[in-house]
Amino acid sequence: MDHEIVKSEEFRQWVLSLMPLDVKDKGISERTLYKIKLKIKQGKMLNPKTKIVKILLQLYKETKLNELN
Repeated sequence: MDHEIVKSEEFRQWVLSLMPLDVKDKGISERTLYKIKLKIKQGKMLNPKTKIVKILLQLYKETKLNELN
């Protein structure tokens, strides 16, 4: 399930739109966010098993859930 989300263009665009303040309280540093965005821009796949990507996936799911309500 998470593999499909990580591969989706919508998720990738959502990550690219994030600002450091959006994820700071989740334990993701500005540098780490920059590295994740760089991977996306270079066309590399994100590993859904890594801690940071798991946090981003959870945040993405919460965001989508809130948009539906």
